[in-house]
Amino acid sequence: MTSHDSLVIRRNSRTSRIAQAVLGLAVFLMLVVVLGDNKAWQGKIIDICVLVVLATMWNLLTGYSGLVSIGQQVFVGLGAYGLIVMANGLGLNIYVSIIPAAIITSVLAIPIGFIAFRLRGGYFAIGTWVLAEVVRLLIKSIRSDVVGAGTGTSLKVPETLKDGRYTTTGVVIVVVTVAAVVSTYVFLRSRFGLALQAVRDNEGGARSLGVDAYRVRFIVFIVASFFTSLAAATYYIKSLNVQPDAAFSISSWTAPIIVMVVIGGIGTIEGPIIGAILYYLVRDYVSSHEFFSDPAFLIVTGVVAVLFSMFVKGGIWGLVTSRFPGFTIFPVRRQVHLDNVNFDQRGHGK
Repeated sequence: MTSHDSLVIRRNSRTSRIAQAVLGLAVFLMLVVVLGDNKAWQGKIIDICVLVVLATMWNLLTGYSGLVSIGQQVFVGLGAYGLIVMANGLGLNIYVSIIPAAIITSVLAIPIGFIAFRLRGGYFAIGTWVLAEVVRLLIKSIRSDVVGAGTGTSLKVPETLKDGRYTTTGVVIVVVTVAAVVSTYVFLRSRFGLALQAVRDNEGGARSLGVDAYRVRFIVFIVASFFTSLAAATYYIKSLNVQPDAAFSISSWTAPIIVMVVIGGIGTIEGPIIGAILYYLVRDYVSSHEFFSDPAFLIVTGVVAVLFSMFVKGGIWGLVTSRFPGFTIFPVRRQVHLDNVNFDQRGHGK
């Protein structure tokens, strides 16, 4: 280091700002698509955004707090049925209903969390799945015209909202996706996010420094439940039909989410986004050509995820950063940079 160089600690870099600008342009283009009149493309954008939110939230819980949950489908199902209760039962506007549906799910996540957090390691993972199954069975046992018990029910959409349903739903889910990703980014850059990652890396060491591991993990659990249910409720405005076995299905929701995050890159913000987009594109291609059944597709993607976890542990984003060290779209950690500074004869920077 010369006398004209100085060490500067930064998070953002020029490349990250450019990458964020490109990502912002992509969001703008998605809004242009959903504001159009092509329902096929609108549906694709909605599905991709839902997957991005679900993958981001599972990664926040698992990749950054170290809690492996295989029961995230419980928040999908609760978000869907919260929407049904608010819209069909109470007569609220279907788009207004997604907010209270997500809030109700977050409230219900508190007792679920109290039970799940009494378990550790693999028992926590199994416990979340068991709790999701319990909630599914409870929903199926409710015999009312609103819930529909085991046969499910359909969302009642007023005639005035039917024509622009895909457009409005598309705009809402793009906003939800941006909110989920940005909130995760801001959260992880905060002192709370630093404490969360410290707990993940060394829980004992973090506790010795005064970090309340239980508290920070529980808060993340609630945040993940809120955004997961928010995206799920929005998705079912597009889907319309809600059935408990489908809404609480581990094979339809949590298993694909895990595959997306592992392939994209766990413990990063960029990885789940890449994994979700790639997963959707492959699934869409396979379904349109009909040479793979759904079970076969799940098996193949599961095998690919296992191979990635064994040989490419950083996922696709890990491969990118290994090829281009220091490159990141959402820089969370502080980095030391060497800056050139011009000094006058008295040593003051110009």
